[in-house]
Amino acid sequence: MKSSKPVSAETAAVNKEPEVTDLNRLREGRGLTLKDIFSATRITVTNLEAIEAGHYHLLPEPVYARTFIKTYAGILETDSEPLLQQYENYLNSLDKTHDALEGEHKELLRKEKEPHNIRFSLWIIAAVVLSGLIVLIVLVDVNDVVDLFSARQTSSQKTVSSPIPATAPAPTPEPNVPVAAPAGSPPSVVTQPGQTPANQGASVQKQGQAFNLKIEAVEKTWIRISADQKQAEQMILSKGERIERTARESFIIDAGNAGGVLMSFQDKPLPSLGKRGEVVHLKLP
Repeated sequence: MKSSKPVSAETAAVNKEPEVTDLNRLREGRGLTLKDIFSATRITVTNLEAIEAGHYHLLPEPVYARTFIKTYAGILETDSEPLLQQYENYLNSLDKTHDALEGEHKELLRKEKEPHNIRFSLWIIAAVVLSGLIVLIVLVDVNDVVDLFSARQTSSQKTVSSPIPATAPAPTPEPNVPVAAPAGSPPSVVTQPGQTPANQGASVQKQGQAFNLKIEAVEKTWIRISADQKQAEQMILSKGERIERTARESFIIDAGNAGGVLMSFQDKPLPSLGKRGEVVHLKLP
């Protein structure tokens, strides 16, 4: 026969797993209802049910929940330590879950922030580049205007005299108006020195004929015009703009962009004044 040795009380206590008291069964065994517990402790029935069922997420803040658990265990005359330990384990699990969720949240924020930082950097670069372009355009336009206005005084000025095209027809003479001469006196003809009677009529015609000048800009160009030795007017013509002037004797013209204008004198186009960006001076006729 096998002999069986009795198990000591200390060994049994060590091997036995701690159990949480069944509060519901203990309460009913004492013939108490939740309302009875409420009347004695003023702990709401909802909180009492949560403690009995282990639904700790329904309890208030831990400082109040621990007091409720101790008070309820005291009413039932049972040890509150296992109940409090179970509640602490629940709080620790919440902390771990919270830490994990917070770590995931931070990681998501970091990943979302990276594209935002890249986009923000690209916007900054684009704004800097655009500002530089605007400043460059403004400086170029100002320098062009200064160069055009000062071109007349620079030593690099080029003077070009453009004659009237040989194919231009002679100006149409104005109709002669008969003037009564004194009786008995023969008609007189005034001839300038070096001028023959043949070209005298052309000279008289030239003095009475108004010259016509038309200018059209094909590029942005600075223009200065003086008609009949009068005070000059200056302007900046944009592409497509046209002007027309008349004079009795002559025109004196300065152009800051010879290749940017087309001129027509007496309704006849003049040859090209020069290259693009070249400053020219001419006199017509």
